[in-house]
Amino acid sequence: MSQTFGRDRRLTRPMEFLRAYASGKVFAAPWFVCYVAEAADRQRPGRLGLTISRKVGKACQRNRYKRWAREVFRRQPIRPGVEVVLRFRPAIADAEFRAFQKAFLGTLERAGVLNERSAEGDSQAESLRNRS
Repeated sequence: MSQTFGRDRRLTRPMEFLRAYASGKVFAAPWFVCYVAEAADRQRPGRLGLTISRKVGKACQRNRYKRWAREVFRRQPIRPGVEVVLRFRPAIADAEFRAFQKAFLGTLERAGVLNERSAEGDSQAESLRNRS
């Protein structure tokens, strides 16, 4: 598992976001809306795009929530060829990291974007869920 979250793991272009909005499946949660779409290149690693409005808070708060999402996404075995866009809602301001992590993991599982895990991966993910 890579300890970095490089450019190859991010959605960066407006057209990539628009494609996910138009053709992706939508999964709603109290703190965010998640769009999951298949990438044009199925060999590319799973990628994450984040959008957050100024309504959520000041820049330092918005950056904190984006760091949360990148960290949870980075630690999961995402299958190749998947693009996930997370659009934060203003209610995220009331969330704590553990609750957000649990909601985001649940959404990724419902969306079916997680790779089959090894026994070690299962125990690690289970321990993360049990901490909250």
